[in-house]
Amino acid sequence: MVGAMPVNLIPKFCNGTMDSHNGTDDSEIQVHIGSRVKCNADFGTVKYIGEVHGYKGVWYGVEWDDPVRGKHDGSVDDVHYFKTSKPGAGSFIRPNKIAPFKTCAEAIKKYYGDREDETVAAHRRTIINEWKREMGAPFIEMVGFEKIHQKQKFDRLLEVCVHDQNIAKPGDVAALCPGVRSLDVSRNLFCNWREVIQLSAQLPRLSELDVNKNRMAIDMPEETLAQLSINFANLEKINISVCDYEWADILALSHLWPKLNEMIAAYNRIKIIIPPSVTLRTLTVLKLDGNPLDRWSEILNLGSLKNLKVLSLNDCLFSEIRFSENPDDKVDIFQKLEVLFLNRNRINDWRSLSELNKLNGLKKLYFLKNPIQETEDYDTGSQLVIAKIETLQELNGSTITRELRRGAEYDYMKRYGAEWKLAQKDPAAQRAFNLEHCRFSDLVSSKYYSW
Repeated sequence: MVGAMPVNLIPKFCNGTMDSHNGTDDSEIQVHIGSRVKCNADFGTVKYIGEVHGYKGVWYGVEWDDPVRGKHDGSVDDVHYFKTSKPGAGSFIRPNKIAPFKTCAEAIKKYYGDREDETVAAHRRTIINEWKREMGAPFIEMVGFEKIHQKQKFDRLLEVCVHDQNIAKPGDVAALCPGVRSLDVSRNLFCNWREVIQLSAQLPRLSELDVNKNRMAIDMPEETLAQLSINFANLEKINISVCDYEWADILALSHLWPKLNEMIAAYNRIKIIIPPSVTLRTLTVLKLDGNPLDRWSEILNLGSLKNLKVLSLNDCLFSEIRFSENPDDKVDIFQKLEVLFLNRNRINDWRSLSELNKLNGLKKLYFLKNPIQETEDYDTGSQLVIAKIETLQELNGSTITRELRRGAEYDYMKRYGAEWKLAQKDPAAQRAFNLEHCRFSDLVSSKYYSW
């Protein structure tokens, strides 16, 4: 493939010394230490292949993604075979119990080949019959017609979804559907990023990739990943949610994606955020929903993303938002941030909403089901949010009209006006009030309101 790094330059992946077939006809796909396997509806990682004392034959020692599926930590009858990362997440299964592996190419052929539109098929048969009549040869066979039709059908594929198809290897996708621009291979059995790189290397036009719910090892240094980025030259959007990654893993992988605009990395293990230094510079949309981020200070480390416009932090764990201890500050981070999602966090003070006024251009805010909202009815709480954030144009999907803003700000000033006047007599009280109500002094001096 012109421009892409040859697949043979990607070092072969080997995590174990004993390989075993999983019972399929495809002799190229083998089970090894580190393989991802599926048994019924449960996914796991192979940690051991071999005999178990007292039991005949070969067994796979598996650590299950859902620890409830397991029975032990890798030990049987006081003999230790492997170690699980979570207590009780391991068990042994026979090789014939796992689902057969597929290549991505096989899955595409099966899924899209079986979805032949009957109307199209009937139309094709009509055309063939007309040809036969015109040629006066009703018994002639159209040799190769079906094969050509199938190839043309796959060649036209631009968006491909082969979710949950037991895919472990790429296969020859380039010969099947080289024009694919959007590919969903979520919830499959890739065990290493080498497989995904080999897959992307065959799709030069790929701009959107969904690999969520694949737990894949990263065993290459950042320098190698950067060299392999040529295989993702046009990738603009990626979904790596539910991949069991920390932020350091995502930063390492980001060397693969030089032109990335949107990244969804929800429901991983991101707790600490390291400021990106040389990657993610083109990122405009970042979704980190459902990660155990319990400190707003970690979010501040994303402020260096100069082009970030949309940040989604739903279902995280932080309880307050703080930018600085100066109520008059406008922060010099998140310069282009316009849309912020904060639903279902643990925010329990109204000052956190005042802090958002320190952003330079926040236009849309989604703020639902936080503890502080239980202190007010929805309409009153919404008025407080609107009054506290000057640049806000939309709250929870509803447009903030000029009249709505004027009413919210007026009610806000009536509610806290007496407290503000009292605070003017004491510098400490004044500072505390201004921190809690960053906009209040500006509203007081506004030409629209008189005191």
